[in-house]
Amino acid sequence: MSSGSSEITQIIKQWQAGDKQAESKLYQFAYLQLRNIAKQERDRSAAKYGLENQVLVDSVNSTTALVHDAYLKLSNTDMESVENKRDFYLMAAKVMRQILIDNARSLQAQKRQHITMIPNSQDDKFEQLMIMDKALEHFSVRYPRQSNALKLKYLMGMRTKEISHLLECSASLIEKDLKFSRCWLQSRMA
Repeated sequence: MSSGSSEITQIIKQWQAGDKQAESKLYQFAYLQLRNIAKQERDRSAAKYGLENQVLVDSVNSTTALVHDAYLKLSNTDMESVENKRDFYLMAAKVMRQILIDNARSLQAQKRQHITMIPNSQDDKFEQLMIMDKALEHFSVRYPRQSNALKLKYLMGMRTKEISHLLECSASLIEKDLKFSRCWLQSRMA
């Protein structure tokens, strides 16, 4: 276990024991980690799609807004089940996914209130997001390890080696899990 991993696990244990300073350290850690992940995702999106792509321009789902929303939601979440760094990252991934789904639902509701016609592509994107969310929920129940690997990879932006360390299994198994996860979800989305 790395020193960073054991340090955050120790902070979590101190926080659960009622240490208010540990709570502050935990949320500082959370904020910094979420910022780092958001920056990595923005850099990837910019490299892949250019600086003017919709992901970077969208103010509702901007990385700063997402990080702040996730930080606030984490600070109001019952984290009694969080025992270590892995649990913390999985909780953060779940919170970020919930925020993105809630934002998409809110945007869709606002668009329905307008009398003007909504382009089909926007409806299709929202529908795809809802289908993906339901498929991911079903997948998580049937395949928890694979689901955790998928969430850590695509919601938290972690590398395979980091995921294998957190989930305590080999990197090759994580690669197989990710491939299986993508194939399973694609078959449900088709």
